Amino acid sequence: MKFAAIFVLFANAFSAGMMFLASVFISRYGGKDLFGFFSVILGLIISAAPVVTFGMDTAIVRFLPKYREEGKRQLVSGMQRFVLAFAAMLSILGGIALATILVHFRNYSLEIGFAAGVCLPLAVILSVLQGAIRADANVSRAVVGEAVVRPLIFAVCLLSLYFWLHGELTLLSVVSSYAIALSVAMVSALCLVIRGGHIKWRSTFHPRMADIRLWLQLGLNVLFSQLSIALLNQSPVVLAGVLLSAFDAGEIGAVIRLAMLVAFALTAVNSVVAPFLSRAMAKDDTWELQSLVSRATGFSLLVAVPVCGAFFIFAPELLSLFGDDYTGAVPYLRMMLIAYAVQAACGPSVALLNMTGIHRAMTKIVSVWAGLTVIGLAVAMIQVGMLGGVVIAAVSVAGYPLILAILCRKTLGVDPTVLSLRYLVAR
Repeated sequence: MKFAAIFVLFANAFSAGMMFLASVFISRYGGKDLFGFFSVILGLIISAAPVVTFGMDTAIVRFLPKYREEGKRQLVSGMQRFVLAFAAMLSILGGIALATILVHFRNYSLEIGFAAGVCLPLAVILSVLQGAIRADANVSRAVVGEAVVRPLIFAVCLLSLYFWLHGELTLLSVVSSYAIALSVAMVSALCLVIRGGHIKWRSTFHPRMADIRLWLQLGLNVLFSQLSIALLNQSPVVLAGVLLSAFDAGEIGAVIRLAMLVAFALTAVNSVVAPFLSRAMAKDDTWELQSLVSRATGFSLLVAVPVCGAFFIFAPELLSLFGDDYTGAVPYLRMMLIAYAVQAACGPSVALLNMTGIHRAMTKIVSVWAGLTVIGLAVAMIQVGMLGGVVIAAVSVAGYPLILAILCRKTLGVDPTVLSLRYLVAR
């Protein structure tokens, strides 16, 4: 697991770094308004993906190790095909709905709506394919498409369009570049699935309705929790674009992109540790659960603390990379850095609750928190402006992980926070 964690960490670092450089490039050569518009569209795609995935990518990781432990081989092979077909169908419908919203309600061109609509099913199918690979505990291979191929192809497309083909950046060219990047990433993930035999395409599959109902129940709960978390991260950008201006959306988009780099190690650890948590839960091994989350928290903090400190000190220089207009957002960035540092210190509580069957309670907490956050952001931005929105966003990002950590402690007897490092010392 250590090698996988290190590989996934570096892959996510590469992804975060490349997407950061792409954001700087778009802002510098396309302008703050273009960057703001793209941030809004990207926020909509990221927020919509959990809806059309229906949480089934997480269901794969949750149940396949359990089925292997119980010897249910036909469910292992068939569940992946069922989830892939189910998510593909929903994502195509979701892509049509997203394109319709952008064209008819946000007045984007038909071409931009089509390009954004195509991104959604590509992102969803990529997520499901990666889930199938992760369920076999091949977590390092699972991140290649999204964390390596996607940002690399996106950067290549942007550079090619600007310097060799088109000579300027437009919203259509940027969104189309992202769609191409997702296409190549999805194909690469599919090749890894076929080559590794992670999905048995021709094996028999006769699920009971009880099995499908169980998957859908978990998927529904994961759907609401993932959607809520996506809203918590993306709603400041989307609401700033709707209630304030594209200029403000670009500013807060730059702030959040930088601040989220503090927690990228936690994101990497979540993807690595999830199948191992599911195995430990199948064996009812509480000590192994505690050991896994303690090591995950320690590993993520090893990266988060120096990144947060460096970004806090060099905030003016980092924001100036986006353009001179961004230097006024330094206090916003420092607030969000502290918030994401608190999130990292709370550990992999989301993965722990999803993999141990406490997803319903988590869903209720995160959904209510997201609803309150959206309302608070809207009121704060209308009444106070950007400062009010950033304060609410910071409280939101730092608050819900604390509540989930308390839930882990109460229901499982497992502490996922920085305080759990004492277990590693005792061991």
